[in-house]
Amino acid sequence: MNNAVADTGAAADAVASPRMTGGSRDGPLVVLTYAHAGAELLREVLSACPGVTCTMGTGVIPLCHATLAVWRTVEGRDAPPSALAIRSVRTLAATMITAIQAGSGATRWCEIAVATPEAATAFLQVFPSTAFLCLHRGFDGVLADGLKAYPWGLGASPFWPYAGSHPGNSVATIAEYWAAGTERLLDFEAGHAECCGRVRYEDLVADRDRVAAAVHGFMGLDTDVEPGLRAPRAAVSETPDEAKRAEQLACLPGWARAKIGGLHTRLGYPSLFGKDGLAAGPEQSFG
Repeated sequence: MNNAVADTGAAADAVASPRMTGGSRDGPLVVLTYAHAGAELLREVLSACPGVTCTMGTGVIPLCHATLAVWRTVEGRDAPPSALAIRSVRTLAATMITAIQAGSGATRWCEIAVATPEAATAFLQVFPSTAFLCLHRGFDGVLADGLKAYPWGLGASPFWPYAGSHPGNSVATIAEYWAAGTERLLDFEAGHAECCGRVRYEDLVADRDRVAAAVHGFMGLDTDVEPGLRAPRAAVSETPDEAKRAEQLACLPGWARAKIGGLHTRLGYPSLFGKDGLAAGPEQSFG
């Protein structure tokens, strides 16, 4: 990841969550996110809709990307995939999706995926009526959840590929992972506004029925779900006490503070750092 200071001028991204700009669609439903962003809670929200089967990590989305790449090699194309390639990949993926739906009796399929923007774009080429929902979570929530899940070190965790530049510094490692994932999601949203919605985990926790209703409406799902069933499991945003939080944030190098600050601004989150670069006080924490 580029360690340059983030451009905080993109405050136009900072709009109320959920942001639903593309309108409902009738194709596959895809939630794009990253590890420890609270996808389990959103899965419960989506699964509360009759006729929806919600899966995680089936591999269908990266398969479409990889298979289209094979077709480009076979056809010797350095260009967008051919109509033949798209039809072939659509048949392959649709067969798998149909099998998933048949197993549950569902009429709509929703996949929650940690996928690259390139893979998501390839899937959209294959299924142009796909609706994407980008799930975000503030850095301090991901940090607290990640450290709780891996208290003895980040080896074998989703964060590990980012550890090379931060030996012994789990906080900086998670920061680089979060910043890379968040920036990719924001860029994908900007490039596909016609089919993308956005939801923040903290808003789902704070007012799950309101956010769930907006999500269901955007994705073309049944909005007549009984309140309280949209998210049956109580959820708590993982945040440490203020002293521990300040101690953790103090482990961040300057470039990471700037990057996190810029991305928080784009997402409409409160600042984590005061004017002196230290952790912000309780009045600036998530509400």
